[in-house]
Amino acid sequence: MEELIYQGSADDEERVRGILERAVRQITQRVGRSGLEALVLTGGFGRGEGALTREEGSPGLPFNDFDFLLIGTRPRIAPGVLRDLRTSLSELLRVDFVDVGYIRSSQFRKAEPTIFLYDLVNGSKILWGSPDILKRVPSFASSDLPLSEATRLFLNRGIGLLYTLVLFERGETGPALKKNAAVAWSKVVLAAGDGILLRRKLYHWSYVERMKRIGEVARLSDADGDFLKTYRSAALFKLTADFTVLPTQDPAELCFEARSTHEKYFRWVERERTLADITDWREYPVVLLRVGLKPLRRRIRESLTELRSAVAHFDTLGRFARLPLWGEERRLAILPLVLYAVREAGGLSREASYLEAACRIEFGRKRVETEDWRLLASALVGESHP
Repeated sequence: MEELIYQGSADDEERVRGILERAVRQITQRVGRSGLEALVLTGGFGRGEGALTREEGSPGLPFNDFDFLLIGTRPRIAPGVLRDLRTSLSELLRVDFVDVGYIRSSQFRKAEPTIFLYDLVNGSKILWGSPDILKRVPSFASSDLPLSEATRLFLNRGIGLLYTLVLFERGETGPALKKNAAVAWSKVVLAAGDGILLRRKLYHWSYVERMKRIGEVARLSDADGDFLKTYRSAALFKLTADFTVLPTQDPAELCFEARSTHEKYFRWVERERTLADITDWREYPVVLLRVGLKPLRRRIRESLTELRSAVAHFDTLGRFARLPLWGEERRLAILPLVLYAVREAGGLSREASYLEAACRIEFGRKRVETEDWRLLASALVGESHP
């Protein structure tokens, strides 16, 4: 039987399998089986690298989030149904967050290489439904993954870090903040290592294997040598939920270190990808207008589609006129201006010129007001989970 937990005991495995069986019943009953082909477990437990907390007196509760992907023939599943499932399942599984997504199996036909699909095929478990469902995904190697996938990782991990900085801004304290800071730090460091591996065509779906490969890269390159210890700590934290492997126990220090790591390696990845030497992040939106995440023809087609739907909304149309990028590319353009405006985690000092640039793009004004950083950060974070 495939393992779910990194270094878990037989009792641990049995306990987690039991709660997953209850989750499967709840999902299939709520969604209905008609037009549903499979339910897949992804993420840490899907890879067999899930982590449990090891607090005294506890049998070991899941530390990682649970990630479920529904695959079927339906055009869609109502967002409200998925949202309700996330809430009810987080209570059932006793974790902070459960992600439940849906994809139509016909979308696999012409899918391009992405980390999501590569990890789905190689690092997931089918909990219910067709055992051959993932054979429909086009076969490609990790060496086929484009460097733009690293860019997407930095976008997602940067938003996760931004979420933790918003918690600091609100004055949050306690164990929840400590966990959020540790998870945000580990994900930023892992994204930096994944960027290195993607650039060298060495990415792998397993964190255990990635630790080995980062070690090999470090032995061959002095430039990456200092990063090995940090990456290993982040990967071990991801695999074990052991806070003692972190470089510091202070959430503010962890966040500040994560912010510095994110900026250093994000600048490197984007220089490699766009061939632009980005010394000032106010120049980055212009770089993205030239070299976005998608082929130019598709970007133009999607922009025209979005533009038609935005004509009736003056505010949306005005924002597009100030920065003609949509969706993830727009978030990517603004993220560095907001994230790197923070000079220190837990403090209120902000880089004014970055906020001025972000306000011009989003609000059409140069003047920065007191609540602007929080408004910009909250808009980027939205309903996403770090």
